Amino acid sequence: MIPMARTLAEGPGIPGPHLHAGFTKDRWMVGTLGAMAPLALLAGLALGPRAAVHLALGLGTALLLHLGLALGERIVRGRVLHPSWTSSLVAGAIAALSSLAVAPYAVTAGIAALAVALKFAQGWVFGRKYLNPVAAAKVLLLGLMTATLGLERGLMYHPHHLDWIDMWTREGFEGGLWFLAWGDWGPGLSLLLWKTHTWMGGVSGLATLFVGGLSAWLLRYKWRIPVSFLGTMGLLALLLAWLTRGDPLLRLAFHLFTGSVIFLAFFMATEPQSTPMSAGGQYLFGVGLGILTFLLQQLNVLGGSVLALVAMNLFTPLLDRVGLGRPVGLTRREHGR
Repeated sequence: MIPMARTLAEGPGIPGPHLHAGFTKDRWMVGTLGAMAPLALLAGLALGPRAAVHLALGLGTALLLHLGLALGERIVRGRVLHPSWTSSLVAGAIAALSSLAVAPYAVTAGIAALAVALKFAQGWVFGRKYLNPVAAAKVLLLGLMTATLGLERGLMYHPHHLDWIDMWTREGFEGGLWFLAWGDWGPGLSLLLWKTHTWMGGVSGLATLFVGGLSAWLLRYKWRIPVSFLGTMGLLALLLAWLTRGDPLLRLAFHLFTGSVIFLAFFMATEPQSTPMSAGGQYLFGVGLGILTFLLQQLNVLGGSVLALVAMNLFTPLLDRVGLGRPVGLTRREHGR
């Protein structure tokens, strides 16, 4: 979708009618896929062939389901409401890159399929996306797995983290990050440069930051969201380091550069339709996302950023009103309807 646009489905060569970013929908989606390509390459180098299998499953599942649902639209409705298959490819790529390489392949395929289904379903019912499709798919599928298989196998929450990390004390935090270390590098340097226990799109925190920042500039993502999100996370990390007399750099590295945070900041939290349009709303969205993610991290829900993102998506209609002017001739009550 065109960044900031609120349309249900524009044709492949038709820009959104509201705010023009200079891109067609498909061109923007292809650009996003290109931006994620180097992150996928790094995942392959760090995690081996499993990363490539996850990516192939995410892309293939999303494309096949998109084509099937689009065919169903043409048969039932007489026209295709969701013509952009590149949008579904982006969802499939994000489903793969927001997974752990050790996760079952069926989970990545399931998240990709559910994400595309949610994308179509929200368009049919509401005329727009209220929830980020991939984040909502992860919450639904992994939540169901957790409810049926238990905490140890459900992949939503890892209770063994409680035995490794006490997030509230200096000793417990700094002594519990051993599983993030890579080779001779300690956990701090590994978080910044190279880690294997992470979302595949966040193998190198600095690389994801660079690629995400460059993409936000070139593709005109909603840059205010990652800036306020990461800024809030950074301030909270420094505050907790000060309160616990811990290492502020290690706190910053952990809270900002875990794969779930740095990848989500640029490639999930900036999704056009499920996030606010107004500048003020985007800043508030990012701050709220940062606070919720930080609190979930403190509870050892280290991939809890997707839960936080889905929760903040629910406030998007309200945040859309922040900073928007009132049209001339309308009373305040009429404008709020």
